[in-house]
Amino acid sequence: MSKVATTAAFVSQKGGVGKSTLARVLAVGAVHRGRRTLLADFDLDQLTCVEWGAARLRGSIEPELDTRPFKSLKKLRKDESVVDFIVADTRGLADDLSTEIAEDSEVVFLPTGVSQDDLRPTLALARKLARRGAEGRLVMVLSKVGRSETQFAKAVEAIEDAGFELLSEHWPQRDGFQNDLDAGRAGREARNPHLREIAERMEEALWSRAMKAKPRA
Repeated sequence: MSKVATTAAFVSQKGGVGKSTLARVLAVGAVHRGRRTLLADFDLDQLTCVEWGAARLRGSIEPELDTRPFKSLKKLRKDESVVDFIVADTRGLADDLSTEIAEDSEVVFLPTGVSQDDLRPTLALARKLARRGAEGRLVMVLSKVGRSETQFAKAVEAIEDAGFELLSEHWPQRDGFQNDLDAGRAGREARNPHLREIAERMEEALWSRAMKAKPRA
């Protein structure tokens, strides 16, 4: 029997690469599209998405987004019948649970910075997941990109040489995005028009790729 909900997982081998930020961008995009969306926070130490959801409630930001902590994939699957789209935000360090979630998701986004310090561990994680059956569902996302065109080009080349899919949009390093997240907003809800335009392009790229994913049995 196929799972009821489509699951998009965000997985990384290290923190600080924009994983939780991009998870919220996609979740907000899904709920604004009328999808019954669950943003599942598996990082019980940080609870970044849960705290953000609380800020969203305090600010009375619409539409409402179901954001909850989970400690196991089994618990998530018990709750999935009431939603049709799940965004899973895993821990900053890809542990066994994060790997299990990735293997059980329709699409797996792997955010990474453009430096070798970020790319090396992320590509190693992608290779590990591919060996365990996730090949074809892995999508690298360049995140927190700075001003250096040379560094960006080298990162793109490294990903292409490794044979992994790269999302068409990248996420730049901008302080304004964090200010919106602190207020319970994300993505298209950015108050700055320029940042909102960037976020909407990223949201569309993430959403389009998630919708192309084949259902998992």
